Amino acid sequence: MKRNAQKLPQVLASVTLTLMLFALGAVAQTPSPSPSPKKVVEIPTTSSETGEDAGNYTVTGTIEVGYRGLRVGGDLNKYQSDLNYKAGPRIFDSSLLLRAKDGKGGLVDSLLVTSTGWGSDPFSHLRISAENSKWYRFDATYRRFKYFRFLNNLANPNWVFSPANFSVAPNPITGEHGYNTRTQMGDFDLTLLPKDNTIRFNIGFSPERYSGPAFTNYHNAGGEFNLLSNLRSRSNDFRIGADGKLGPVDFSFLQGFRRFRDDSSINLGATPGINLNPTAATLTSFTRNEPVRGNVNYTRFSLHTMVAKKLDITGRIVYSKATSNFAFLENSTGRNLNPRITGWPPGPLAATPNVLNLGQYNITGTAERPNTLGDIGVTFMATDKFRISNTFRVEDFTIDSSALFNDFFSITRGAGATLRTDTFSSTNLDARKIIKYRKYQDTIEGDYQFNPRYALHFGYRYGSRRIEENFNGFLLNSSGSLTPPPARSITSDEEQNHTHAFFGGFKARPVKNWTIFFDGERGTADNVFSRIGNYDYTNIRFKSRYSPHKNLSFNVAIITKNNSNPSEIAGVSLQDFGVDVKSRLFTAAIDWTPNSRLSFSTGYNYNWVDSDAVVDYFYNSVRHPVGHSLYFMRNNFFYFDTTAVLARRLTLFASYRVNQDNGQGTLLADPTGTPGKLISSYPMNFQSPEARLAIRINRRLDWNLGYQYYNYNESALVGPRPQNYHAHMPYTSLRFYFGRKE
Repeated sequence: MKRNAQKLPQVLASVTLTLMLFALGAVAQTPSPSPSPKKVVEIPTTSSETGEDAGNYTVTGTIEVGYRGLRVGGDLNKYQSDLNYKAGPRIFDSSLLLRAKDGKGGLVDSLLVTSTGWGSDPFSHLRISAENSKWYRFDATYRRFKYFRFLNNLANPNWVFSPANFSVAPNPITGEHGYNTRTQMGDFDLTLLPKDNTIRFNIGFSPERYSGPAFTNYHNAGGEFNLLSNLRSRSNDFRIGADGKLGPVDFSFLQGFRRFRDDSSINLGATPGINLNPTAATLTSFTRNEPVRGNVNYTRFSLHTMVAKKLDITGRIVYSKATSNFAFLENSTGRNLNPRITGWPPGPLAATPNVLNLGQYNITGTAERPNTLGDIGVTFMATDKFRISNTFRVEDFTIDSSALFNDFFSITRGAGATLRTDTFSSTNLDARKIIKYRKYQDTIEGDYQFNPRYALHFGYRYGSRRIEENFNGFLLNSSGSLTPPPARSITSDEEQNHTHAFFGGFKARPVKNWTIFFDGERGTADNVFSRIGNYDYTNIRFKSRYSPHKNLSFNVAIITKNNSNPSEIAGVSLQDFGVDVKSRLFTAAIDWTPNSRLSFSTGYNYNWVDSDAVVDYFYNSVRHPVGHSLYFMRNNFFYFDTTAVLARRLTLFASYRVNQDNGQGTLLADPTGTPGKLISSYPMNFQSPEARLAIRINRRLDWNLGYQYYNYNESALVGPRPQNYHAHMPYTSLRFYFGRKE
């Protein structure tokens, strides 16, 4: 039963594919009349009138199947982390549209099935939509993701600075975190009486499955270990609801039930654990299980009405209650391990060298989060040109969590007459924490349409929140210290703050083919759980579209964002938490179709980011309490696409894409300075040209030949060894058509 449940997404996807094959079979079994002579056109096209008879239906569809080759030179891990395309047969994409000729086809009036990326792609997608206009509409999607991430610049300490300052050199192959996981998810929704305005019923189901191996670093008993984890989680989301109209009021109701579980674990058995410092602690066995079981029940109800064609009113309330139960079960044995428990082990011998006979943690807990969200919006059409709207929103939730802590350690030290074994345990150390949060927010906005060419909008947003935290119990991170013994503590804290924001913008059409859009926002925003000051931000956006001719268009956009955290509470500066982030984004694009046989598209994006965070860090055992962690991005992206009909049955597509990030440039980190300065960036160059030739064999078949090249190079600043690679991807495919006219 458990195995079948885990395969449920695949089963549902198989049913979808069966429906698609059934429809294709109907096409194959139904004789198609010979096409009547038509005027020869210069360009192969597929008009809206295409379709092929299949009894009472008209069918239009394509399926492209082929083979991709692959040759990778350089860093294979980096290539797989970026792209992860494989060599082999694949279904590039497919689509099938089955439509009743008179709009009514019995069980099914229309059926649409599309898919892409099946075979050797890291991402696969399948969608199906089936409808009988009177009785039902069924929509389903199934998605599959292969996630691979092994990089030497991710969680790989010591490479930023001189390795000579550390006892362990950086790993040139990969960092301490790595993933090779698979995710499967789907959404399956059925609507009954879809065209009925009085009432419609909705039923939905969304499963998700996640599994695979992963490496993670773990600090345990004075040592740093790199452990292989087995990640595994699953969830099922069930929904039922109804939409309809009662007199002048539209209503919508949804009731949902989500069930999830996580059974991720680590089990090294009797295999020694890998310590990043081989002269320090060593594990001889290690197991960890962190089972989690949870559920979320949620209800959503909304109403909408229009009064006298002047007053638009919408209200919504959402209530959910999430509950989770968890356990942390860990057992380990090893050598030279320091339990880090104050006052233990006793006696004249040092804690190491030693033999850890058993180290054990047993922590269980539970958490509940009831959440209520309500909002009401009112829009008043004062005149034909002016309208004003107000939205009031309130959110309230409580997180009530509790845990019980138990641990046990047995250590043997010394030899001969000094040989001794000491044990320590703590039992049922309880802790409970309650967080109460409530926020009110009100937004008022006005829109004025001067004339068909010019419009203006402006508004103001106010927020007020209150957070209360209460703790009662033992501090679990003490591991149950011996001296002083664990003591119960009671703390309570409360915070209130207020946020303000002003926003506005305009839309203009100075001439018939030129549209300009501008908006900006200036204000403050809060973090739900942070005890630091509000975000102070300024966002500006500008867009322009100019089309001097129907075959030529120019697009330009500029987006700027300044987001800083002043780290101030009630006028008291907290220097250790200040953050200042600035970003600038510029985009430009040109689309040109000089004639029906040729088209061009080109564009350029520039993404600029500066981040400065005040941090407290240690370097060479020296503390830098107000150091700066800096991040830089200077990314230039350029692309060019063209499609050319070379002959009546020959079409060429070519493209070129390049990313160039200059990162921090010539700036170097100064970790020992006053204040210390840490710098992160990812200076690199990534290029990808592609060419594809499509040859029309006949009205049912195209033959495609293509080649794509990837070339990635990064600066030596990025890691202990540049992870450069290049990849060649030739491919060929056949695209079959149903219903395409010659």
